[in-house]
Amino acid sequence: MHSIRLSILFAYIALIISACGERITLDPSPGPDSQSDYFPLQTGKYVVYQVDSIIYDFAVGGGTVRDSSRTFVKELVGDTLRDQTGQLLYTIERYERSSDTASWQLASIGTAARTAGQAIRTENNLSFIKLIFPMDRRSEWDGNIRIDKNREIEIAGERIRPFTNWHYEVDSIDVQAATGAFVFDSTLLVTEANDNNIIERRYSRVRYAKHVGVVWREQWILDSQYCNQSPPPADCETKPWEDKAEKGYILRQVILEFN
Repeated sequence: MHSIRLSILFAYIALIISACGERITLDPSPGPDSQSDYFPLQTGKYVVYQVDSIIYDFAVGGGTVRDSSRTFVKELVGDTLRDQTGQLLYTIERYERSSDTASWQLASIGTAARTAGQAIRTENNLSFIKLIFPMDRRSEWDGNIRIDKNREIEIAGERIRPFTNWHYEVDSIDVQAATGAFVFDSTLLVTEANDNNIIERRYSRVRYAKHVGVVWREQWILDSQYCNQSPPPADCETKPWEDKAEKGYILRQVILEFN
């Protein structure tokens, strides 16, 4: 149930900002070595993930409750349609189940699209530009430009602003990497957020594999008033966030299966 609430947080990347130098637009038709292969769109393709999460909430009478859960998620590329501008969209059907033997239940339907310069995904009426094309090791961009940075969502009954202080940059591209039970020849690692102050921790990294899409993700969206005590605790800056967080979540997602 918590994972359904978290599904709107699974990836927020936005408009192009050129970090260094002039960029050249790639052919939108994916070739054998095209960067667009990191965001494959083909009806019938799917990826299955294991998603482990820890939800933080205020406890009755003080303290913090930590609720751990595991969910299995299947994302299936479904039908195609056109938006009002004529852009070709693919539906992305998200199924969830609580164990690897339970039946899949449809949780939500979003859309995805790919142009010459962008990979776009829309979930729960929020539109994100997942990737930019072309990319290199210097690429960086404002990942949440289409989203109000002060927008709030509810996690375990608590209001939180997950989109503050995100900044996207490519960490590595076209490198071999082991993820879960697989070794992928060409992967792309993107840091979406890595901000830490006394009341908020925003951390998000995603690994993509060519011809597969997202194969791994980790996110920490945490808030705490621990350091706002007077006087501040001596371990304010050194206490791990997983121990001082009061609301939010930690999420880890890894690929189990794909076609």
